[in-house]
Amino acid sequence: MRFLHAGAIYAAANVASAAVPFLLLPLLTRVLTPADYGHIVAFALLVTLCMPFAGLSVHSAVGVAWFNKPRDEIPAFNGMALGLIVVTTAIVAPIIAFVVKLMPSLVADLPPVWGAVAALTAGANVLLQCRLVLWQSQSQPLKNAILQVSASLLNVGLSLLAVVSFGWESAGRNGGIAVSAIAMASVAVAVFTLSRDAAWSFRSKYLAEQVRYGVPLIPHVLAGAFLGTVDRWMVSTQLGAEALGIYGAGAQLGMVMTILADAFVKAYNPWLYAQLGSADANGKYRVVGAVYVAWPAFVCVGAIVGLILHWTSGIFLGSRYADAATVIPWFVLGGTLSGVYFCMSSIYFFAGRTGLLASCTSGAAAVGALAVWLLVTLLGVQGAAIGFAVMQGLLALFVAVTAFNSFDLPWSEIRKAVGTLLQSAHRSTRLNPLNP
Repeated sequence: MRFLHAGAIYAAANVASAAVPFLLLPLLTRVLTPADYGHIVAFALLVTLCMPFAGLSVHSAVGVAWFNKPRDEIPAFNGMALGLIVVTTAIVAPIIAFVVKLMPSLVADLPPVWGAVAALTAGANVLLQCRLVLWQSQSQPLKNAILQVSASLLNVGLSLLAVVSFGWESAGRNGGIAVSAIAMASVAVAVFTLSRDAAWSFRSKYLAEQVRYGVPLIPHVLAGAFLGTVDRWMVSTQLGAEALGIYGAGAQLGMVMTILADAFVKAYNPWLYAQLGSADANGKYRVVGAVYVAWPAFVCVGAIVGLILHWTSGIFLGSRYADAATVIPWFVLGGTLSGVYFCMSSIYFFAGRTGLLASCTSGAAAVGALAVWLLVTLLGVQGAAIGFAVMQGLLALFVAVTAFNSFDLPWSEIRKAVGTLLQSAHRSTRLNPLNP
């Protein structure tokens, strides 16, 4: 019941955070040309590209450390993580600016300075995630939700001011994203300090541990980012900024299912880690049962979301972006499949098998990239969306099959696993029906 209660809070926060950009979408698609919107999509692609390097994904290490380190070591570990984020971001920013200068067609001809800004935005996002993921591990979903929604409101508020009041077009939206990210990262640092969850001191032991954890994740996160964005890179290079803008608007609307899947995993991870770390022999059965219950649940929710977006897409997109409606069903399907992936990938993180996870994502990215290239060549924008769904399906398949063969969990005992999970839920409800 605690899991369901936390899940409801995370889902509400994710929906609220996502709803603000969604409410902004009808305005942007009516104020900006598709080419301008393409510049917004291109900046988002740059931020995604920087994420594996700016911060080395240490927020994942922060979340796991809460469960496997003594409480008195947590502040020093977190302080070292925040310092690592700052240093790696400072290194990555000029490199990305140089890459953008060399290959402008990859990002719809954005100026190189936006490469550096994207790196700063990515580093700020990782820092904010450290605070959010620690609250997840501490089972404090309400604090997590408040900070998450506040970040989204500031993001959109600054963007509205820049685009509508100052008329800065795509630069206003991108600037709003960057400034709000840096501001919320500063808030996260202040909260870390005031709560004494971070201590500012250099600890070579923790630095080495975080680097060992984060560096193997670079190919995984980069491959994951590639899986999630290669369709947009190829639309940008093959079809141009206008096509990228139309495609990006449809993608923004179609990612509702991915947002819901992310809400699920935020509530699911602390519960999963507790079950896998428990001495109770039934813990492993409950984990497997949760996986087998979640998969069909994602399919059902995806079908509902797809129908709703089919009826309402015209309201959000407007006439200039009408062609974007054709890509939405494929993004909903891809989001559904990403939920399957989320169910499995958390097991790799708990076990520290990040290298094994990286091999799965890299393999899916390699095969999926070829499929996207062929589909974009044959079908244009719609082919890119189909390719996105294909890649998410490959990722879910590779991660699931590898998990079945690599982790000592009762995968074949489906009936017992589901029964154990349902019995545990029933017992929890019967013993404490009113207080989750």
